[in-house]
Order: sequence, then structure tokens, then C-alpha cells
Amino acid sequence: MGKQRPAEQFAKLCEYILGRRPDEFGLVPDESGFVKLKEFLKAVCESDGWGHVKQSHIDELLLVRQNPPIEIADNLIRARDRSHLPRREDCPKPPKLLYICIKKKSYPTVRERGIQPTYQPEVVCADSVEMAERIGKRRDNHPIRLIIHATHAAERGVRFSQAGEGLYTTDYIPPESFTGPPLPKEPEKPAKTEEPKKPPQPGTFLLTPEKPNPKPKKSKPKWKKDKKRTRKDRKQLWPDEY
Repeated sequence: MGKQRPAEQFAKLCEYILGRRPDEFGLVPDESGFVKLKEFLKAVCESDGWGHVKQSHIDELLLVRQNPPIEIADNLIRARDRSHLPRREDCPKPPKLLYICIKKKSYPTVRERGIQPTYQPEVVCADSVEMAERIGKRRDNHPIRLIIHATHAAERGVRFSQAGEGLYTTDYIPPESFTGPPLPKEPEKPAKTEEPKKPPQPGTFLLTPEKPNPKPKKSKPKWKKDKKRTRKDRKQLWPDEY
């Protein structure tokens, strides 16, 4: 047999991941067998020799192959043949400890409100630290790892489902059912203090703007004053003329 071409190898890889063992790659299909296309591409790129794969490779596979093993709807992807997918089963007695990795910036909120679904319809946990970190690093290079006390949670009404080998899902995990590292301390902001006013140095004085003096009234010329006085005197002397 001749060596398989990369396109044929990629088709078989897609068929294996989406149609047989998504759990092996940290993926949990929904009830219709779909997973997010971005999540699928990240899982493929983690595999040896497939770090170069982009959506264009999937588009080419759909275009070139007469019967491609996958199909896409919006931003979701699934296998055409889903008869070999692991069945989702209720798990009333999950492992004592499970693990999940979350984004660092969301940790304070998670500590307060519990673990809720974000990028997937359900909370996805793993029974191994390695798988939890593999899934968590798809969203944060340095995620926060949490230890889920699954038995404690199940005894308090949290329902788990098993999604393949090593993966478990649930709708919500309360804060009292998991543990993690302490929250990082926020640096205290120094209080603002007003600098005391420095007294003037000896031999110096403060310059204060002086108010401009009002303009002096212009005095009338002497001849105008004399003329007015003369008319007044004449009026007193000769009232009938005025």
C-alpha cells in the first residue's frame, strides 16, 4: 500500500475525533453530536504533526471529498457517522476528586459564586490533572486549577454525567464543593496626602498682584472755569437778560 496523502490522513483524524473518541481529546459533543469548531481546531493542533491545521483545511476537505466524514453548521462541527460515539450516562457516584482549570481573571468570581458553564453548555471536569490542564490551556496559558470534591457535591444534590472516558459534566458546582489556591492579594493603594505649605524663606517675599488705580478725573481747563464763573456772576447781576 502506498503512503496516504495528508488530506486523507486529516479526514481520518477528523472522523476519529468527532465520530469515535472526542473524550480522548477533551471534547464533549452536545446532544446532536456537535462541538464548537474553534474547540475542535485547538484539539487537533495539540496533536503531534497537526499544529498547522486551520479552518481552511476543513473547508478544503468539504470541497474536495465527495463524501466528507464531517459536516458544519454555523460555528459547529460534527461527524456524519456518530454511531460509535460514547454514550452519555448519569453518574450518581463520580470519582471522589475531579479537576478543572479556569481562566485566572475569572477566579475571584468563581470563588464567590461557584463554577458555571461559560464557553460550553456544561461544566466539563476531568479525572486527571493532565486532561484538566490540557482543556484549560485552550483559554489561558496559565489557568487556575481547582480540585472538585465530587462526592461531597453529589451528596448535596449536584448531578454528574459521564461523557466518555475520564470526562464528567454537570450544570453547576457550588463554592463549598471545590478548593483552589488563595486569591492573590491586591496591592494597597497609598493614601493621597497633601504636602504641607512651606513657609517663605528668610529674605524673600510673596508677590501679590496690585489692583490698578482708578483713572483720575480730568480737570477742566482754567479758561472754562473762568467763563462759567463769569456767566454766573453776570446772571446774578443781570437776571433779566437770562
